[in-house]
Amino acid sequence: MDELSWEEWQSLCDMMNGFIKTQVLSTACDLAVFDAIERGATVHSLPRQLEIDEHGCRVLLLGLKQLKLVDVDETGAITNAPLARRCLLRGAAQSMVPFVRLNDQIQHRACLHFTRALREGRNAGLDEFPGDTPTLYGRLAKDPALECLFHDGMGAYTRLSPRMMAVKEFADVSNLLDVGGGDGTNAIRLCERYPSLKVTLIDLPSVIEKARANIEARGLSDRVTCEAVDMFAQPWPAGCDGVIFSHVLEIFSPEKIRFLYRKTRAYLDDRGGGRLFVWSLMCDPDEAGGLQSVKSSLYFVTVASGEGMAYPVKDHETWLNEVGFSVVATYDARSIDHCALVAR
Repeated sequence: MDELSWEEWQSLCDMMNGFIKTQVLSTACDLAVFDAIERGATVHSLPRQLEIDEHGCRVLLLGLKQLKLVDVDETGAITNAPLARRCLLRGAAQSMVPFVRLNDQIQHRACLHFTRALREGRNAGLDEFPGDTPTLYGRLAKDPALECLFHDGMGAYTRLSPRMMAVKEFADVSNLLDVGGGDGTNAIRLCERYPSLKVTLIDLPSVIEKARANIEARGLSDRVTCEAVDMFAQPWPAGCDGVIFSHVLEIFSPEKIRFLYRKTRAYLDDRGGGRLFVWSLMCDPDEAGGLQSVKSSLYFVTVASGEGMAYPVKDHETWLNEVGFSVVATYDARSIDHCALVAR
């Protein structure tokens, strides 16, 4: 049998060792390493500032240097890389630290049960979280601290997804229904981009209070209304000429997505028509990637809902056509495993 080539060996090692990158990044964020470095910490002072031993700090810096997130010179001075300074300081405007924490404490922790989830045909990663509801979101509702961590993380992730703001058809809508709108991040961004737009946000009762607080803090309470509504079981608030699903549909099975598309069609028909906006993780057309769509699909199946995935665009187009929508615009964001669809 031929020996593995160097390229094959490296590829295999990358697959086996990828979790190390996640762990180094998560630990550095937990310890606020980048903040300490920004304040002038050196190789000699960093262990004391972090309250860890020198050897452990040496290993941590080994990992951070390999990730090219920090640089250490011959004097022991440490500097943050531009990416770390921009996205990994806790107080940075574009800080992704909340999402790193979500990734570590919820997604990575739960996805360790992927094998069990496949063998048992259920979201076995849910066993990591107390409660008896069948989805992660139901269990988060019983744990305010974990739910806050989740929505802070998703808010950070959403703020750094600029492609959704390029959908020019938002300008044609006066009242937008944000279904499963979470902590209000999307509603806030859209209102700031489109000064005449009003939004009605619906989500679970435990989420709505956080959304109201965020919207009030941005001075948008007169333009964004928040209501506790079960998107499946309850009627949607009247008066909107547009509906948006942002990072919602991929969580569910095709049957549930069809149901929500049918409900949207009926809702808009009752109001004389309107536009549907879909902003979603979507995999490549041949379902061969990318990595973010794979990761998210594992997360949905293993813990979030036990179903769903980053479906390809063609699936959404089929489901929309089946219930009487026509896709009038497609905004490809394949570089970040996303796509936006506008339908009428």
